[in-house]
Amino acid sequence: MGINQSGLRLLVLGGSFDPVHAGHLALAHSLCLQLRPEQLRIIPAGQPWQKNALTATSEQRVSMLKLAFETWTLCPVIIDEQEIQRAKQQQVNYTIDTLRALRQESGSQASISFAMGADQLQNLHTWRQWRELFDLAHLCAAARPGFSLEIAAPEVAQEWRRRASSALTIQNTPCGGSFLEPELAVDVSATQLRAGLHQHNPTMRSLVPHKVLDYIQQHSIY
Repeated sequence: MGINQSGLRLLVLGGSFDPVHAGHLALAHSLCLQLRPEQLRIIPAGQPWQKNALTATSEQRVSMLKLAFETWTLCPVIIDEQEIQRAKQQQVNYTIDTLRALRQESGSQASISFAMGADQLQNLHTWRQWRELFDLAHLCAAARPGFSLEIAAPEVAQEWRRRASSALTIQNTPCGGSFLEPELAVDVSATQLRAGLHQHNPTMRSLVPHKVLDYIQQHSIY
């Protein structure tokens, strides 16, 4: 994996963020505490190739992210709109493209950690050039309650175990490791969340930061 001589540690959180919710915040918080990044880079998707059309516009999703992370103190936060810009130019974007761009920007020695939820880990084998993601970054996932690597595709589980790394190793090497946060107690389904917001379900509303919920209501998004 090499040694991270540049000292730069970057944690990348990608997703639809339609809307940003407590699960995203819990994942970022947990990984920031363990991996100690110097920057949290949040990259909202343009149009995810594995999902249907998004409900909120790209501008609304960016605005909600800014509200959700405006009081973040663990490290500097950047909302990176590169995938949105590619979508506006009608370019198909995959995670491998985004990580290549980040690696080119950050240099060969920076430690780049790409965070994903358990549901994304389960589908990792369907991602374009998924094995090559490890050539560009560490892959970090948080397990929902009851999650086991056995649920993932066998080739993913095998690769994940082979590359399992400590938090310290992730911090000090550029790429190539896997890191599983075993106990993230927040389990949020974005589909159920949108439906609950539409129905004014108080349980679902509690899973969205207050300022984001105010924004959703003001703009009648869901």
